[in-house]
Amino acid sequence: MQLISEQYITKTYQVKDLDYLDSQTEQRLHSLGIHVGSQMTIVRFLPFHGPVIVEIDHQRIGLRYKVFKLLMGGISE
Repeated sequence: MQLISEQYITKTYQVKDLDYLDSQTEQRLHSLGIHVGSQMTIVRFLPFHGPVIVEIDHQRIGLRYKVFKLLMGGISE
């Protein structure tokens, strides 16, 4: 059985969109240095759509799965 985390670990992605986030979340990510075009490396996915640990500019940040998907350009359900 392959876990979802195994297929994404250490891949680098670019932040595509911040438009679908609420203003508080967008402001917090901006203060952490996450902007459109930022390079983000996946460190770990936690099970059951739990937090996603990413590394941006040599700092590790835990993001909600929903927020992670929105940053990657996906529209949340």
